[in-house]
Amino acid sequence: MKNETTQDQALDVLIDLMEFYHEKLFKAEYEELTGIQVAQFRLLIQLHNTPMLPMSTLGKMLYISRPYMTSLVDSLVQENLVERHYNPHDRRVINVSISEKGREKLLSIRNRIRKQLKCLISGLQESDLQILCTSGKDLTGVVSKLH
Repeated sequence: MKNETTQDQALDVLIDLMEFYHEKLFKAEYEELTGIQVAQFRLLIQLHNTPMLPMSTLGKMLYISRPYMTSLVDSLVQENLVERHYNPHDRRVINVSISEKGREKLLSIRNRIRKQLKCLISGLQESDLQILCTSGKDLTGVVSKLH
């Protein structure tokens, strides 16, 4: 494209990766693969990375409405995957943390995804795998600066 900036090109790459992620990596039914809803999975990952967050902050980070966030946390509390913590200084603030069972669930999901990805990349040559490793590490390093 004419006059396309490096930023525009980077945005296109990120969008392509997101589309690839959804289209190719999860050909199988997502819930069948993970055993939980996409929103539940995203919430557990977020809590794994940041051990305790207020529900309102989690909702904003995950682009989830307040009513759906409450329902989502309720379902995960029922399964003992997350825990609610009431703020003693402000009863309106409810913090959420991942439980040990939630961490175990994430590890199990990660292992199932890894197994599926292994099948996906099994046909790649060693040189392609090396490129994937190097590029992936570079991309992860750059994207981690976005926070």
